[in-house]
Amino acid sequence: MPNQVVSRPARRQFALSGLALGAAALAPHGALAQAAKPAGPAQASGPIVLHGVSPRLTVHALDTFHGAAATGLRIDFSKLEGGQYKLLRSIVVNANGRSDDPLLLGETYQAGDYELLLHVDDYFAGKQARLPTPPFLTKLPVRIRVANTAERIHLPIQFGPWSYTYSRGS
Repeated sequence: MPNQVVSRPARRQFALSGLALGAAALAPHGALAQAAKPAGPAQASGPIVLHGVSPRLTVHALDTFHGAAATGLRIDFSKLEGGQYKLLRSIVVNANGRSDDPLLLGETYQAGDYELLLHVDDYFAGKQARLPTPPFLTKLPVRIRVANTAERIHLPIQFGPWSYTYSRGS
């Protein structure tokens, strides 16, 4: 009996050693060298350049509640002027979840503070989503600053009835 008690931890140690050795064999050779360097944020060295595509501001809205593009979502696009947001135009998101045209392009692509106001309450009502009333989220503001007009900015926006998130894409 004493041999069985001693052998169980030995077998466990052997199995764990085998797993560790197998994982090390599957890992790329450079992984260990890269692990020694401290990880920093991923940053581009300059503006995003797409051959033949001028700098612009684009948007892509995704409905996480239905798991689909936010087809039919209304977005009011405004610019901050004199301490207030002035409406530049309203768009309706197409079947791909994008605006048909860039929000800013060419001469309209200027430095400044902008707001996209997403009408998610109207969107979910139009989709006849079964949600509590009154809705938790109604109009979602997304405020951004364009500082360098040589860069292309893409805004992927994900939203549901209770949360939303957005980021700067390329």
